[in-house]
Amino acid sequence: MVTYSLENHVSWHTHPIENEVRLWTYIASKPLSNDQVNRANSILSAFVSDWTSHGDTIHGTFGWIGSHAIVIASPTSQSLSGCGIDQNISAIRAIEEAIGIQLLNRNLVLSQLSHGAYSTQSIDAIDSLADEQLVFMWNTTKADIKSTPIFLPLSESGFKQLPKNSGLFSSL
Repeated sequence: MVTYSLENHVSWHTHPIENEVRLWTYIASKPLSNDQVNRANSILSAFVSDWTSHGDTIHGTFGWIGSHAIVIASPTSQSLSGCGIDQNISAIRAIEEAIGIQLLNRNLVLSQLSHGAYSTQSIDAIDSLADEQLVFMWNTTKADIKSTPIFLPLSESGFKQLPKNSGLFSSL
């Protein structure tokens, strides 16, 4: 068991039907309140219950990393088209509008603190973090729930090697 895997960090609404999943992760600009999480859950529940790709039902789910990030997962065995991915983005935009929080800002870094809590900071603050600080690998797009590490020490993450002001972390 990998302690930095999805299994150890995501509280799933319903557990994914397969261990191999396709992932989309949206880091919130600040921790959400219980009321905001509940409102987001309503939107996400409606989205995953109606999620389709070319008329086929996608057996997706969602979960939370603390109250800091939404993780949407679909089985890798199911084919997913651009329209199915667009439905995902539409649900996130609906959440942003409903609760007034940014989720599509790719200039945010999620880290795990030593006591197990999570923190969100701007990519601009990356140089102030210690090399051993655990950071979320937001660019993980496919994973095994039990074995793919999603948190890595900053020194192994590649974040520090990114050029500043390169446009790599632009908002969607």
